Amino acid sequence: MTTYVETDYLLALAKDSDWLKDRAEEELEEYDVVTSTYSYLEILLIEERHEFDYIKLFSNMLEVVPVETDEERQIVLKAVNYFDDGMTAFDSFHAATAETRGHPILNSDKAYENVDSERLPLEPTEEN
Repeated sequence: MTTYVETDYLLALAKDSDWLKDRAEEELEEYDVVTSTYSYLEILLIEERHEFDYIKLFSNMLEVVPVETDEERQIVLKAVNYFDDGMTAFDSFHAATAETRGHPILNSDKAYENVDSERLPLEPTEEN
């Protein structure tokens, strides 16, 4: 049976020691688990509390707790790379989503100038 899991489950698996770790590992044997990009985003948001190698962690975790589609997988992998390059958690997921889906990004945040998607300035320019 496919079962949706959320961030508590991912953290229980990722942390060296967690009161839910044994139970989470047991459930891996019983269920096919899936999650969403939101769960991975939440892990980035709480990164200050944990010392993770996010690129390695997310790559490994996506094998154990996948997202539903290959597109979502690409979004997570690209987002963690953008995060590792210094973007905020939310900005990294927005950039990765736009890039993966082939869309330009219309916004006023200069952080998006260093991503693969074209940034369309929302702020007024000399031309407008």
